[in-house]
Formats: sequence, structure tokens, C-alpha cells
Amino acid sequence: MLIPACHIHYADTGHGTVVLDVRHGQWLMLDADATRVWHALTRHGSTAGLAQEIAAPTGQDPRTVERGIAAFVDGLLERGVLVDADTDRPAQQRRKRWWR
Repeated sequence: MLIPACHIHYADTGHGTVVLDVRHGQWLMLDADATRVWHALTRHGSTAGLAQEIAAPTGQDPRTVERGIAAFVDGLLERGVLVDADTDRPAQQRRKRWWR
């Protein structure tokens, strides 16, 4: 299950989603299509079925849409914006925090 990393904050706007990486001081501005992918990830932890949902009404090839979604998600993983909760979360929880 993919989730935003602990140093990521985000908010929806009228034009998409704004993502702040506080560790690196970087902003990401997601357009409407990228926001759909972001919502699928933050609400369900995966993009399963999203390609078909996007492709059907527009007449696009679902495999092409799936490749685009996968490339976008891979980019977010490489940047550290998303993490795999099943493998990364225990390491994050083991870190000692000054407030604990």
C-alpha cells in the first residue's frame, strides 16, 4: 500500500492538488489528472482500476493510461513523496523522536 511519506503535506485546490515536501523544501503542483491518481493513492493506497476508469469515457487505451499512471507513481516513489507502507513504515516508526 502506497502512502505519502511522513514529511509530505498536501491540500486540494480548485485547480488540483498542492504537495509540499518539507524535508527538501519543494512544492509539487498536480493538475486534475495527477490529482485523480493522488486521490486514489491517498484514499485507497493503490491505483487499481483507475486506468480503466479514466480510459473508458475518453476512448483511450487502458494499457497506455496504465503506463502513464505507473510512470507518475514511480516518479513520486523515486522522489520520496510516496512510500510503501508495508515495507517502509516500520523503519519510520523505529526512529526516535524528541517528543516521544
